[in-house]
Amino acid sequence: MKNFTCLLLLAVVASLPLRAQISVGFRGGYSFATMRYDDPTIGYKNNGIGSPSAISSWHADFILDMPVGHQGFYLQPVFRYITKGANFEQPSTRPTGVYLPSANKITLHYLELPVNLLYKLPVSFGKITAGAGPYIGYGLSGKYNVAISYDDGKVLQNNEQSIDFQKGSGILSTNTQLRRWDAGANFMVGVEFNSLIVIGANYSLGLTDLDKSSVTSLKNSYLGVSLGVILNREDY
Repeated sequence: MKNFTCLLLLAVVASLPLRAQISVGFRGGYSFATMRYDDPTIGYKNNGIGSPSAISSWHADFILDMPVGHQGFYLQPVFRYITKGANFEQPSTRPTGVYLPSANKITLHYLELPVNLLYKLPVSFGKITAGAGPYIGYGLSGKYNVAISYDDGKVLQNNEQSIDFQKGSGILSTNTQLRRWDAGANFMVGVEFNSLIVIGANYSLGLTDLDKSSVTSLKNSYLGVSLGVILNREDY
């Protein structure tokens, strides 16, 4: 947590001398998160995880909007709270005659810092924006659901457990051990209206393997849409 705060302050301080005034904004929205999961095994996953699908959640942003030396370009750090994770479908190929534990949902709560370089194109109703940049994320907490099912696929019991990033094992009855830190790339498009209202969409591509084990690879990704305001904009 301390390292994450220091990185945020560094991004802000480094941008102060760039040019003109800094605008601030607030934004919130909906996100569809999933996890990209690679496993060399065929059929039933050895670590008790099936095929991932998206979960829906909310995110909240605090925005700094900073014009840089070239006209139309801006640096935009975003301090974001977001929920990531995935639903996991039961494997289609299953052992017969056994009770099978498998993780069927993982939910992870992050503080995230995307730092995007934006270009803003002036139009009659405001500005069209597009940009990209890196992000880092710090895992605050998480939980997972474990389903106990029989070979016919019928779920007999569901159990919810908290994820402790400090311990070696993150998910019961699997080989998955989750890392706290996440990092990757962020891509965004949006519209800044003359009324100060902003709308946008972003895609986050996680590049960090969250699974500490050497068998599988587990990476975050999500698509988000948002609505908010940017106050004290330098173009007003």
